[in-house]
Amino acid sequence: MNSAVTRRGWFLFGAMCVIWGIPYLLIRVAVRELSPASLVLARTGIAALVLLPIAALRGEIRPLLPRWIAVLAFATVEIAIPWVALSSAEEHLSSSLTGLLIAAVPLEGALIVGTTGERDRVGPRAPSG
Repeated sequence: MNSAVTRRGWFLFGAMCVIWGIPYLLIRVAVRELSPASLVLARTGIAALVLLPIAALRGEIRPLLPRWIAVLAFATVEIAIPWVALSSAEEHLSSSLTGLLIAAVPLEGALIVGTTGERDRVGPRAPSG
């Protein structure tokens, strides 16, 4: 198999790098004018205004209602705290370092799953039977 990267592959890789990096640049610019908490509130508010109507139209909100406390806890731990920390870090650290820190978030999720007893959900599924 040829492992050479095509021009298209390099273009897509470069595009991904730019797309991945732009939010951190914009956060860096935004924290000059807004507090980290205001920035997170604005970002998540806009996302909620866009995504909640879509979820409602698809009927995906009703199954979550009985679990609203768990959803709120998840949103706090996985969205609110990291984004406030990231925005705050942008006031003191470089955008590249904060980008690397946010890239570690999946490791945090794996750690949480591994320490809460839900180990069967990490890694390949065991054969049934």
